[in-house]
Parts: sequence; C-alpha cells; structure tokens
Amino acid sequence: MSTPCCALVVEDEPANRDFFMRLITQAGFEVRGALTAAEALEIARAQPELRLVAVDLQLPDMRGLDLVLELRGLLPDALLLVATMWDEPRMITEAFSKGCNVFLVKPHGFMELFQRLKRLPDTREELTRMIIDQYGPRPYMG
Repeated sequence: MSTPCCALVVEDEPANRDFFMRLITQAGFEVRGALTAAEALEIARAQPELRLVAVDLQLPDMRGLDLVLELRGLLPDALLLVATMWDEPRMITEAFSKGCNVFLVKPHGFMELFQRLKRLPDTREELTRMIIDQYGPRPYMG
C-alpha cells in the first residue's frame, strides 16, 4: 500500500480493540478507535475519507448491525467489516443486507484478513461479500 488509508475500529472491549487496531496498523492503515456507536458516527462524519471500518456487534449504545447501516450511508465506498463471536446464518444475512463487506467470526481469520488488507487495492474485490470463519474465507452466497 503506497499511502496510508484511514481506518476505524469500533469495539467496546479495550483488549480486543487494541489488538484489532494494531493488526490494521501493521497492514498499513492509520487507525482510530471508538468505544461506542455514537463515537464511531462522530468520527465517520468528521472523516469521510475512512476506507475501512471494523464493527463489533455488541456495543453499549446501539446494535452493531444498525451501526453498519448508518455507516454505509455515510461511507458508501468504505470496506465495512463486522467482527463478532456470533456465527449465526440469520445474523450473517442481516449483516450483508445492511451493507457489510466482510463478516469475520472471532477469533478466526485475523491473519487471513491481515494478508488481504496488506495487498489492497488488489484484494478489494475479494473483500466484498466475504465470510471469514473457522472454515476459512469464502464468498457469501445468500
């Protein structure tokens, strides 16, 4: 990646947020963190150049999937990644219907995601409608 891109990690668990921020920074992004959906929306409005947003589903002030929908409206070209420990087909379908690009089931797939982020923009298309879970990366076919 020739120039750093802006990224945001929305995660209320400090250890998880710090880990994900370090991972994305190592992939070449300038990363900010947010504890709440309200903070994330404030950052997104102030930084329309955000190119990647990772959202946890369990936030203290809003459902992560509702945040994804709002972020998609604010950041139509950004990669929106849902990161959760929940691996439920109905939730995956809802995430993609709200504008998610990648559904990552924790703790699986962090290194797979890291490798693809390092190779952006070449991997941009691969990171559209993708699930990364215990079975590895695969396209969402729903």
